Amino acid sequence: MTPTEYRDLLSALDLTQAGAARLLGVDERTSRKWACGERDVPQPAQRFLRFLLAAKIAPDLVMKLLAS
Repeated sequence: MTPTEYRDLLSALDLTQAGAARLLGVDERTSRKWACGERDVPQPAQRFLRFLLAAKIAPDLVMKLLAS
């Protein structure tokens, strides 16, 4: 996944880089590094974000479920 693809996916999910970091359980700096290409987005994170988009599952719903 390219940095542009990552940013586009976050945009499609209406997620900020900070929101994606909270959702994926990583530090905000890690999400920023993925967005600028300093680090590769791990396959599990890519698949999870793509699944949310394909299944039309709102990240907010996932966060609420995980908080319960």
